[in-house]
Amino acid sequence: MYPGPEVWHEAGHAIVARWQGGVVRSVTIESERDDHQGHTEVAWIGLDARERARRSAMVALGGPVAELLEGDLDPDWVDVAVLDALHAWRGDWAEADACLCELSPSGAERDALRMSMLREIAAFLSDADVRERLARVADALDAHGTLDETLFDDALG
Repeated sequence: MYPGPEVWHEAGHAIVARWQGGVVRSVTIESERDDHQGHTEVAWIGLDARERARRSAMVALGGPVAELLEGDLDPDWVDVAVLDALHAWRGDWAEADACLCELSPSGAERDALRMSMLREIAAFLSDADVRERLARVADALDAHGTLDETLFDDALG
């Protein structure tokens, strides 16, 4: 069975977290939180507040970008207003916005930074080797429902 969008979404958060230097403690599509279909827990070690905010924003945006790419949607169509309107991504959007507020006081600057991050993430996730690792994590997540740190590392290969 082909993993659904929520699996690619959570795998995207986890892959971007690893790329950004985070330790993925767990990733699940079996969230007990009513407002989420999944959850990715990341530990950051040795970062100042600004750098943690920047990397956390990247992780928050990684799920939607992975879902877009897996659905064969061109990430260049991404528009701030469109993404903000997508209910399924509202939590990710709010988390990214909270992080971006720590980085820039200006709304226009935050929007520009968000678009830059979206493009950077899309370029990273479009790499063939990264796509392969993303697929392995998505398959493992689809099979297990939850990956702890060890299962996540095993899925990466």
